[in-house]
Amino acid sequence: MAKPDISSGQRIIDKAEAIARTVISQQVFYNSQDCNKNHRQLLETMVGAAIWYFPQSEDLWTGSISVEALKAMATSQKPKAVKLTKDHHYPRKGAAAELFALNWTEVDDPAAEMLKHYLNCYGQFNDVLPEENKRLVKDQKTHTFGSPEHAYELAGIGLKQLSRPLLNAIRASGHQLAS
Repeated sequence: MAKPDISSGQRIIDKAEAIARTVISQQVFYNSQDCNKNHRQLLETMVGAAIWYFPQSEDLWTGSISVEALKAMATSQKPKAVKLTKDHHYPRKGAAAELFALNWTEVDDPAAEMLKHYLNCYGQFNDVLPEENKRLVKDQKTHTFGSPEHAYELAGIGLKQLSRPLLNAIRASGHQLAS
């Protein structure tokens, strides 16, 4: 899959740098005995929220859509009207915890490192139905999350690989393609 062109914009680089600098500046406290569970949760929430505000480019789509979403489009007279949700299959707070665990002293360019993590992992999403997205929430909590694949398995959600042109054609032309 081609990586999005969003990395070339100064705005996203500035966001990546701000997040990296925030993590670096709070890392000693986060890893100290003075940092309790509530402190860690708040720091992870803050950094996770900042990650959520990165641009949501369609280029970050994994190419996967839930089987149930395809079935919904196949049985609908208006496949374009079937609501799809972008499920960022990697929990934001989990991403923050990973960033706090990273050895930043070995990183030459913190903004580039943060951006790399976002483009290759934290920003990627699958298309699912809204009700499937809700089912995933409990399996994407930081303390229970193992992997995106495991969370989808626990939630009973199967994924199917599609190309963006095929998904667009399904949504535009009718339910026969979705079948």
